[in-house]
Amino acid sequence: MTPNKKTARLAGLCFLFMVVFGLAAELFFRQKLFLPNDLASTINNITANEPLYRLGIVSDMLMALFYLFTAVMLYKLLVSVNKGLSALMVIFAAAGSVLLLANILNEIAPVYILAGEGYAGALDPMLRQSLALTFFGLYEHGYMIGQVFFALWVLPLGMLIYRSGAIPKFLGILFIVETICGLAAVFVHFILSNTSMETVLLCPGTAAELLFMFWLLIWGVKKSKMTAPVSEK
Repeated sequence: MTPNKKTARLAGLCFLFMVVFGLAAELFFRQKLFLPNDLASTINNITANEPLYRLGIVSDMLMALFYLFTAVMLYKLLVSVNKGLSALMVIFAAAGSVLLLANILNEIAPVYILAGEGYAGALDPMLRQSLALTFFGLYEHGYMIGQVFFALWVLPLGMLIYRSGAIPKFLGILFIVETICGLAAVFVHFILSNTSMETVLLCPGTAAELLFMFWLLIWGVKKSKMTAPVSEK
């Protein structure tokens, strides 16, 4: 395996872990515990399945870390195409990763509030339940704020892919489309509060990421196209 192909496969593997941990946190943990229209059942689910809830938190942390690791590996892979764009990609990914990790404080708060730990023990049980779900609501909004950086980091990535000649140009175009749709989804979330429209706007990003991930894992890159001098334009 050539060095660039090895780097491409490692980047694809990091991308795969990011996707797996992100989906696991959402599908196997949060969606099993949170019932949007049933406050009482949601509270009971959290208190009765605290280990599962905590596993979801750990899964989110790993997703954020592999988000950053993916960007670092892609930097190594694409820095010969354009050093400035590669650095910008990592900066946006690092900012997004840190924001997502900090936002996990809102995700873990319900566990401590419902358990009545610290000052929460002085609160009425009903108030604790409402406060716990308020914090989880803040977590969801914080995740959408993190989507700003998730949309931005794939813009330089898309431009690098398009310029590289070693990865199909259509994948670069898809990432540029993801940036536009991802930022639009953030505005829809906070201005229109339309979940269906958000989901539609995030679909191009999902397609771009999965296609790119499988391309890296299966085909890698063409070594001969990745050995050009670093471009600063």
